[in-house]
Amino acid sequence: MFMTYLMPAALFIFALSGVYFILIFPRERDERSNLILKHAFQNAYYVMLAALLVTFVLSKLFEVVDEHFQEAVLVDVLAAHLTVMLTAIILNRKM
Repeated sequence: MFMTYLMPAALFIFALSGVYFILIFPRERDERSNLILKHAFQNAYYVMLAALLVTFVLSKLFEVVDEHFQEAVLVDVLAAHLTVMLTAIILNRKM
């Protein structure tokens, strides 16, 4: 049931981020945009590692059905994607 609401929300967030990167993010490949993307993906990498670690530890501690595990991994991917987007937006406004 959770997946029924999560999947459209995730697709909407992915679509919004695509629109942001196409229309608003600077298109020229200079040091500024490379630095923004480097920091954004670095932050997302750490969020993804921490989220997957928590997901795997909790799945080993408790009995987890495969469907719930798939939902948890999707939430982890969504959290990492949101981290990339928020970091890129914040750094784009600061720089």
